[in-house]
Amino acid sequence: MEVAGPVGLVTGAASGLGRAVLASLRRQAWRTVGVDLTEAAGADLAAVADVTDGAALTAAVADAAARLGGLDGVAACAGVNAGTFALAHRLPRADWDRLLGVNLTGSLLTAQAVLPHLAARGGALVLVSSVSAYDPLPGAAHYSAAKAGIVALTRSLALEYGRAGVRVNSVAPGYMDTPMSAPVLDREAVRRRIEATIPLGRVAAPEEVAEVVAWLLGPGRAT
Repeated sequence: MEVAGPVGLVTGAASGLGRAVLASLRRQAWRTVGVDLTEAAGADLAAVADVTDGAALTAAVADAAARLGGLDGVAACAGVNAGTFALAHRLPRADWDRLLGVNLTGSLLTAQAVLPHLAARGGALVLVSSVSAYDPLPGAAHYSAAKAGIVALTRSLALEYGRAGVRVNSVAPGYMDTPMSAPVLDREAVRRRIEATIPLGRVAAPEEVAEVVAWLLGPGRAT
């Protein structure tokens, strides 16, 4: 009898890191659910939902879990970049709300939608932070604050749900070659300055970070 593989759900699965995580899980025989604002190619099941809409996200997650028999791992990769760079006293409130809404509140709403399903299976959740959580970017207080909030959220969730058998971790990548980073990295002089600060002399490929995320979602990984 063929045994079905574990079920993994990825938000932000249509592009960038989310797409790479989805592909990595599929290579490891996971059945996959891709959640994004547009349909995620390559997923066994694609769901169109906004991570800032808790009701729609919860419904999409519940439908996916029902159709595939539960959830074993979730990677919350949906996010947006800084957009506007400005000193804090000049930072538009709308930009602050957008960054915190998608990156931090979206991570919380994703966790709220998936944790009951993960607890039922002893699954794993990975949230995506950034090196900016620890080494803030000047002019991007909103981005750094959101990513630092994800670190604290991860720790809180790990404490709260560890007894239910759920492992919660976060990853904190630096710059990656993704569509979200393109507005910065496509500027050759800026890219050179960034890469000069990286020991390897280059930014990461999303596939490299995706392998770490997939490893954390796998069985037997300690929080």
